[in-house]
Amino acid sequence: MAMNILTSQQLHKTAPAIFADAPAHEVSDRYGFVPTIDVVNALQEEGWYPVRAQQTKTRDPSKQLLARHMVRFRQDPDRQIKVGDSISELVLTNSHNRSAAYQLDLGLFRLVCSNGMVTPAGDLGGIRVKHGKNIVENIIEGSLSLANEIPHISNSVESFQSTLVSKEESVLFARASLALRYGEDWENQSPIDAESLLQARRVEDKEPSLWKTFNRVQENFMKGGLIGRSSTGRSTKTRAIHSVTEDVRLNRALWQLAEEFSHLKRH
Repeated sequence: MAMNILTSQQLHKTAPAIFADAPAHEVSDRYGFVPTIDVVNALQEEGWYPVRAQQTKTRDPSKQLLARHMVRFRQDPDRQIKVGDSISELVLTNSHNRSAAYQLDLGLFRLVCSNGMVTPAGDLGGIRVKHGKNIVENIIEGSLSLANEIPHISNSVESFQSTLVSKEESVLFARASLALRYGEDWENQSPIDAESLLQARRVEDKEPSLWKTFNRVQENFMKGGLIGRSSTGRSTKTRAIHSVTEDVRLNRALWQLAEEFSHLKRH
């Protein structure tokens, strides 16, 4: 599969905060600032190339360079590790307003739907690097640790693929997912029900496996566009998730939910 490596111009267009040259004014002198582009360049030298970038929208133009942003990296095609119907990625998130540390996670890019996921890497989880000394070195070290966890993720995907779920079980998974997205009061807060969340966007995703159930739910959340009802009864559509923080949070939570379902089915 050909890989579209993002140029500096493309990165700047989609996520200008990557190129911020200073942190927020209110941060302390102890805040060790390292531009995200320095980390991007260092990962490229290690063979991980930026293929997708985004940042959380802000209404205040002056905060555009401080916003939470994400860059997804992939290895050369001859080094890419396939995990089921997906390709392994590294997912870097950061902001320059002291709201979060650098975070590096494992990700999966599902080829059939061009959809990216974030997966907790076994007991390792993700790598958090606080703004301070040796940021670039620590992130490079973290990337090596995460890459070693890819076989664990591959095992999870194989388990999800081989786990069949009934219609009732898939609805239960969707209801739990809605609670993750909208909170415990999801039945009043969500514009859609479990059946709507389980809609397949392609025929092959109708397969009754835990993997396909998880993928339908994840893609429908991320891309939005599902028809539902607002709290006042008006017809509405769900919104795609553009917040970097919510993207990572929900992706990780859905993955953990799928692992719990898989464990329960095996035992």
